[in-house]
Amino acid sequence: MDIKRFFEILELDRNASLDEAKQAYKDMVNIWHPDRFSNNPRLKRKAEEKLKEANLAYEMVRSFLTSPKEARPGQEKAPKSQAEAGARDKTEAVVEAGTRIILSVCYYLYTSLRGIIVSQPPKPGADKKAKGEPEKEQRQCQGKRRGQK
Repeated sequence: MDIKRFFEILELDRNASLDEAKQAYKDMVNIWHPDRFSNNPRLKRKAEEKLKEANLAYEMVRSFLTSPKEARPGQEKAPKSQAEAGARDKTEAVVEAGTRIILSVCYYLYTSLRGIIVSQPPKPGADKKAKGEPEKEQRQCQGKRRGQK
């Protein structure tokens, strides 16, 4: 939809302020709230549709009114900014692709290293260290120290 149509839905002038848009939206909600038509299913459905339309119109008008005048849709932009936007889009696409590749490589390396570490048999003597028993070399060193006294 065009921004003109959103202004028409809220019954606003093209030069309306943000406060006027907010008040027009509140008026539409008060008029078309589905709870007002709870006794008539046909009118309730119609009110739900109108309220959805009013919600969308208010969001679009609000974003239109809060955006800087240079960035508003429907206005002419300088060709330089369009070229920059196209270049930015290409750059973003390249960066996203690079990020995906790097993350895929990192994941592959991680799973490969994890598989290697998990599949290696335990080293001999690893059980002794875990149990707190000194290894043979440590016992020999301790014996020499005792003999020197």
